[in-house]
Amino acid sequence: MEFSRRAVNVQRALAAAALAAALGAAWAESGSGLAARVRDGRPWTAWVEARERGRSAPPSFHFAVYDPTARRLSLVHVPGELKLEKRRTLERAYLDALKASEDPDTAARAAEDLAEARLRELSPEPVPSAATRLTVEVAPPETEDEPAVAAALALKARGRSPRAWLSLARRAVRARRAGDRDAFDPLLFALELRRMPLENAEPARLPDEAQAPSLLGRILRAEPREPDGRAVTAEVLNDAGAPGLATRAGKMLRLKGVDVLTTGSSRPRARTLVYDRVGDFRRAASVLSALGCPAARAVTRVDPSRVVDVSVELGGDCAAAFGPGESREP
Repeated sequence: MEFSRRAVNVQRALAAAALAAALGAAWAESGSGLAARVRDGRPWTAWVEARERGRSAPPSFHFAVYDPTARRLSLVHVPGELKLEKRRTLERAYLDALKASEDPDTAARAAEDLAEARLRELSPEPVPSAATRLTVEVAPPETEDEPAVAAALALKARGRSPRAWLSLARRAVRARRAGDRDAFDPLLFALELRRMPLENAEPARLPDEAQAPSLLGRILRAEPREPDGRAVTAEVLNDAGAPGLATRAGKMLRLKGVDVLTTGSSRPRARTLVYDRVGDFRRAASVLSALGCPAARAVTRVDPSRVVDVSVELGGDCAAAFGPGESREP
């Protein structure tokens, strides 16, 4: 059977495109720190700078640890009030560097270097140097009041955006021509995140100095995480303003094996957040799964003053998930 000249030309074009893609991928991965760690199954680190859309406020800084074996991303928000050398805060260090350089990117790098040095002081495990620095645009805090959650969603969304991919590719080519061997890491990382399920993103806020070593050690060890069999304890708070919501959600969680100790109400919020209070994200993730509200998110925010593993703060996005009710919260 003979093929037409047009069919042959199409096949040749496809073969050439496949060859070009393979050569391009090989060129991108050659010398890439991320590609090497993915091949070896070792954690890779980066800094993520999240800037609020339409505002000139200081960015939020996040230390990212990606485990390629488990395809899991830990994203630790380093708060602006973190004390650095000479007792300066991270936010103050950024503003001082911005005043001196008049360049937000230079100021961000200076602040991240100081924050990384502070993490090394706090962590019981070695903190790998983060050669890659990423910038994402996030919604203002009126709609997303947990910076690590906002940054994780922005990173995941960027992996699905053709426009973002094109922008990353252009920057990578320019940086590689300038001699940066890790130039393609942001693009390769976007590809990794595209393959990673959103539930494998583990946002966290760096706790105080007493609690930070435990959290950092758990994240950086990247050990297999096996459940310990103990029931998760939780409190459920109605932040949606819908009467009886926490009571109904608490009953449903009990039926699914969660030991709900208290229900009540708290400050209003739009998004439902499930807080890990003990530095073990698995517990919050299990409650999030049991909750059955797709819009809800889990985040680690250690709080030793709580008597529970997990706090569920119900927002308006989950109000319809538990049906109507008239009873009032205690």
